[in-house]
Amino acid sequence: MFKKAVVLKRRKMNLPKFDYRNFFFFSLFFCGLILGILTIKDDNTELNNVLKTFFVNYISRKNAISILECLLDSSILTFTIPFFTFILGLCAVGGPIIIAIPTFVGIVVGMATGILYSQYTLQGLGYCALVIMPSVAIVIGTLLKCCNESINMSVEIIYMIIGGNRTTRTNELKEYCIKYIVLCVPFILAAVLNTVSFKIFGGLFSFV
Repeated sequence: MFKKAVVLKRRKMNLPKFDYRNFFFFSLFFCGLILGILTIKDDNTELNNVLKTFFVNYISRKNAISILECLLDSSILTFTIPFFTFILGLCAVGGPIIIAIPTFVGIVVGMATGILYSQYTLQGLGYCALVIMPSVAIVIGTLLKCCNESINMSVEIIYMIIGGNRTTRTNELKEYCIKYIVLCVPFILAAVLNTVSFKIFGGLFSFV
């Protein structure tokens, strides 16, 4: 009498791919964030006074404009850096600048957070939490994706120039533009969210 052999087939596990570039760009942003906060904590009163004056003037001007003008203002701030990131992706020499963008943004966010806390303590933190950070979180997450796409495109252009063996698709530029059009959606949402947050919660704070 023969025993039946039971054969167990080992299934391959499809693990999600780890995109090291997104982690790399986030690390650069985080380092810039810490650097920006430490810059404010150095008790550089001249820099602090300049940033405080700029912030107060910006808030005062934003309070005086209509909601449509406020949305336009938020949109300009939101789309400026992604626009330059898009242009840099079309340049073979744009890679180093693209890599520096997350650090620069981190420094700006860190300095803004630091100056609000150092000058206005809990009121500044409340303003960050209710008005600034909700839209900034969307912008940062989407911007890191933009940097990833731009660095890929820049590398493709380098390979095209030097005649590398990598197969470059003829519709690479078209796909690059389409990806950026899709990425515009979160930026639009961030601009709308910033405008709504400012109009709803901005009046709860007085920095003048």
